[in-house]
Amino acid sequence: MYDVSIERLGRIVEESASEVYLFTQHDCRFVLVNKGARDNLGYTFDELRKLTPWDIKPEISQHEFEAMVEPLQRGDVPRLDFETVHQRKDGTCYNVAVRLQLIDIGGEPLFFAAILDITDRKTIESALHDASTRLNAILDNTRMAVFMMDDKQHCVFMNAAAERLTGYTMAETMGRTLHEVIHHTHPDGRPFPIEDCPIDRAFPENNQTDGEEVFVHKDGSFYPVAFTASPIRDASGITIGTIIEARNIAEDLAARETMEAFNQTLKSRVDDAIAERKKLENQLVQAQKMEAVGQLTGGIAHDFNNLLQVVGGNLQLLQGELSSVDPRQKRVATAMHAVNRGAELARQLLAFGRQQVLDPKPVNVGRLVRTMDEMLRRTLGDAIEVESVISGGLWNCMADPTQIENALLNLALNARDAMKGSGKLTIEAGNSVLDEAYAANHEGLKPGQYVMLAVTDNGSGIPAEIRDKVFEPFFTTKGPSSGSGLGLSMVYGFVKQSGGHIAVYSEEGEGTTFRIYLPRTTQNEMTSAGQGTAQPHAGGTETILVVEDDDDVRATSSELLRELGYTVLEANNADNAIAIVNSGIRLDMLFTDVVMPGNLRSPELARLAKVRLPHIKVLFTSGYTRNAIVHEGRLDEGVELIAKPFTREALAIKVRSVFDQQETEAGPHEQNTAPAPAAEKPASENSTEVNSQTAALRVLLIEDESLIACMTEDMLIAMGHAVDVATSVSTAREALKRQRYDLVITDLGLPDGSGSEIVALLAADQPDVGVIVASGGGVEFESTDSDNRVTLILKPYGEKELKMAVASLSGLRKAR
Repeated sequence: MYDVSIERLGRIVEESASEVYLFTQHDCRFVLVNKGARDNLGYTFDELRKLTPWDIKPEISQHEFEAMVEPLQRGDVPRLDFETVHQRKDGTCYNVAVRLQLIDIGGEPLFFAAILDITDRKTIESALHDASTRLNAILDNTRMAVFMMDDKQHCVFMNAAAERLTGYTMAETMGRTLHEVIHHTHPDGRPFPIEDCPIDRAFPENNQTDGEEVFVHKDGSFYPVAFTASPIRDASGITIGTIIEARNIAEDLAARETMEAFNQTLKSRVDDAIAERKKLENQLVQAQKMEAVGQLTGGIAHDFNNLLQVVGGNLQLLQGELSSVDPRQKRVATAMHAVNRGAELARQLLAFGRQQVLDPKPVNVGRLVRTMDEMLRRTLGDAIEVESVISGGLWNCMADPTQIENALLNLALNARDAMKGSGKLTIEAGNSVLDEAYAANHEGLKPGQYVMLAVTDNGSGIPAEIRDKVFEPFFTTKGPSSGSGLGLSMVYGFVKQSGGHIAVYSEEGEGTTFRIYLPRTTQNEMTSAGQGTAQPHAGGTETILVVEDDDDVRATSSELLRELGYTVLEANNADNAIAIVNSGIRLDMLFTDVVMPGNLRSPELARLAKVRLPHIKVLFTSGYTRNAIVHEGRLDEGVELIAKPFTREALAIKVRSVFDQQETEAGPHEQNTAPAPAAEKPASENSTEVNSQTAALRVLLIEDESLIACMTEDMLIAMGHAVDVATSVSTAREALKRQRYDLVITDLGLPDGSGSEIVALLAADQPDVGVIVASGGGVEFESTDSDNRVTLILKPYGEKELKMAVASLSGLRKAR
């Protein structure tokens, strides 16, 4: 058990996705409204202090609200649960479920309201109600008499046509067998035993029955009918009732064929309406299930990973303090194993919820399969034959190679279990084109070119009745201690998050094939060059600023870094961190959590730190994937992240790699203050000719993407140029009024206009200023420059491309 402080509970309530309100008992004025409620309503807290619950509930008056809470105030009920509508400040409304309690805080009774936005659920329920209304409209307006019987053959429903046909109301037939009401006597007066009734036979024989019979009207008269009796089966195939359709055919026996066609049409209409209602019911169930899973994974990712980080970090610190022969090392190792298992469980849940952080790259699946061949053989054992079939001319795909390996290993292990440790495993990789007809039958799949990875075994196969469940979380056919039931769920989540498709084909006794389709890319695969020689425990002497709002996590992370030899400064939020950055203290790295309270967000902190200290390294950490540096599960380009919980070794390697990755550009001992003049900074061997011809320039960089701006600014400063940064057309215009520039570098797509406006402005007012247009494509640009004053550079560009572009314009400037 962990002691959760009042302060932390307050943060949890404040950051909760649900709306939370506290208001007084005597005048119902709000005294606490959390962030989720304020954001949804659009009010500030000061505005809400002046309001009451009925001010935001347009459907409930003050009198009605006071009457509603009266039983709660008297103590007749412990809680009130009801649904209503909330009105935002802008006048729009949304549906809510309210759970209201009267609690005592320090002797003062307060109303506590937990509010859940149920707009989506209400939308689905409304659609379900509409489908039911359409079904009722069909049943009430058709001329066909429709009866529904339960498993005891008692009448539970009859439409208006049935009441007209029989002369009985539904209330008169409810709970009675239809036979004893309208089918009990032959026209000649003989009793008609129920055992001889062909209509009743549909239930016990579980077969659809149709024919012609004679019914007895309420007034005692007899009339011929054509009927159809159909058994109603539940999802498992068990008969639970009967639907009977009947029509008086006294006047139209000659039109039998037309009558039968009409019956079929009606049956089709009824079936379609029922199918639509069932579809909406399934959508409602699925929405509720995914909502629950999403809440679970999000909570685990943030809080559980933070707890694991504290536990794991302290265990590793304790491990370092004990001698190698200390018997307590075994207990620490056992505890660390449990921490790792907990972290893996969290990762698996995130994978199913499609919230894991992916690092997609161009990958040749054939090469990846070949590199895993030996590892798979060792893992699966000698009794399993492994065969790899790689098609010639295999395309590259765009996916996270680590997750592909995990998916392949998961499928291989499942195959081993299905083959009971002995059999043949075939891994295939080939090109595939999924057409529109195939994509139309699989929701979310786009037609196009894919790379197919198939894993086939000759094991026991998957029964048809559970084939649709294999990707559901926690579903497993193994024993209680033989698996978590998350392996295939994790594979499914990764494939869907990567924009791909997964299909399973299986026959009992024959085997199973899983086929993964990953989107093709025309980019070349980037083979890994040397990754450095950092050892698992390699540290350094640099200074690192650790920014983390969780005191325990911050203390543990700082202690791990100090043990690695680093000098560590600490801040509990971004506002305090920027004060340290601006203090002038030497800092080599900013190590910051992504999700923190305060006015300043972590990405903005990183940007400001890079402006103040151009060569400072930035490393983010997070246990939650829905944040400012991860979009659609993919890490933003150029961002370094280490996921919580991390080990001492993982932290050491990651920090060292971030320090070392650009050491050749910035220099290992370069000061993180003002940039060095160009004359003091030697040019690289690959760009001697360029730099030797480029004098120091004053540059205006116009770029609204902060990471691209920081990267480009660093490159320009490293070349010895002075740089000002603007993030929009308007700020660029102001900068051009204040300062004369030698060179302008502009993006085309800007928040308040296009970079082409700046190009035109410079052509008219400052024609001697060179312009570099940086474009990532998707925005058209056509230069009207007649003397090569404007040059184009395509994103993503590197230092070499930027130097060449600057040098070309600088040379032109000299010629002038």
